[in-house]
Amino acid sequence: MGTSNFADGNACWTALTGCWNAVEINDLSTVDVIGIDVNNAGKVEVTAVITRPYTLFPDTAVEGQGQNKFLAETVTGESILEAFGKISGSIPEKIYYGHTSLVVFGEQAAREGISASLDFIKRENDFRPNIQLMVTRGSAKQFVKTTPQFNISLGLEMNDLLISNRYAATGMVNDVSQFMEAFSSETADPYTGVVNSAKEDGIDVDKGEKQKTEQPNAGNRQNQQQQNVPNAMSLGGAAAFKGGQLKGILNEQETRGLMAIEGKLQNQIFVLNCGKNQGTATITITDVNSKLSPLAAGGAPKMAIDIQVEGDIGQLTCSNLNMNSQQVERFNQQLEDLIKRDVSTVLEKVKNEWQTDIFKFGEEFYRKYPEEWKQMAPQWRNGLLKKMKIDLTVSASLSRYGEIKDPAKPNK
Repeated sequence: MGTSNFADGNACWTALTGCWNAVEINDLSTVDVIGIDVNNAGKVEVTAVITRPYTLFPDTAVEGQGQNKFLAETVTGESILEAFGKISGSIPEKIYYGHTSLVVFGEQAAREGISASLDFIKRENDFRPNIQLMVTRGSAKQFVKTTPQFNISLGLEMNDLLISNRYAATGMVNDVSQFMEAFSSETADPYTGVVNSAKEDGIDVDKGEKQKTEQPNAGNRQNQQQQNVPNAMSLGGAAAFKGGQLKGILNEQETRGLMAIEGKLQNQIFVLNCGKNQGTATITITDVNSKLSPLAAGGAPKMAIDIQVEGDIGQLTCSNLNMNSQQVERFNQQLEDLIKRDVSTVLEKVKNEWQTDIFKFGEEFYRKYPEEWKQMAPQWRNGLLKKMKIDLTVSASLSRYGEIKDPAKPNK
């Protein structure tokens, strides 16, 4: 009796003669990361970073392999499918999308629309629904060529960053399935995270060494050229969409406001001043609860946003500070004011200026007032969302600040 086996993502039944549609691992070229841009002629520009099999599975390597572990192919076409067809025609192995971890849109491509790209990803059976979907300022082509610093591939490195990072705004990153859910919704609009090179985000990465790059047929003088290793990547900001097009990119402060509304503010850091005392108190948010309460009365929708946060003091440099209940309350008030500022700023830009509902306000109205929503929906993103009044309440509590209440002081 045959047994069930899987090869190249397709089910098949094997007898003693083997599987009819099996593809050996050494005959596959795995797409790790995809970058999507639009060139000056308006055509789609696709950059695929392809991982050779022996990079992921060293035991499959044969003698002579080990160089050129990654291949970055950039092609243009009228559509993404045409572009990938050209890539397939230039590679002897079968292209496999089953291990693709990340799709990055350049800012211009995202502004012109991503509907066609999502359609291709949804129709291609090999793609997994949990591929991370992100936007980068500038060119996706340049970003996807970033050299991974802590993992064997850029896609795996991004996955590790999203899983393990304590402080970055990882909650803003959505995968394809999450993005598509909001993309096709009448009650919400999608958003996702923004990724850039570390240098673009003001992070100076000194790797301490140069990378040697082989230059074949370049003569003895240029046989080995020293060049800088491409910069590391940095995660920060959020990209807001409307109607399948990027409306804009939120900065750090605006992204924190979005996270507060979404109840995703955990591990975010706020720096408070000490008032009359010199120095600062650095707060890490440990818990957050956000409640949205819609009210539809007389055709004038209102939304009450109630945000409750708890935090720890992670660092204290205030001089001559007495950490008593009054001082804690002053810190609480200051933290509340900062969160209100962030929330008000992102609401003004996204709700009023862009008129896109990445906050899922429409979803709350639909749940509570399904009949009224039928009347509201046609005008929701065309003036009604902008006119909606917001009642914002923020409550902060520094419930724990450790056994060390006062800042560290040197001996006199």
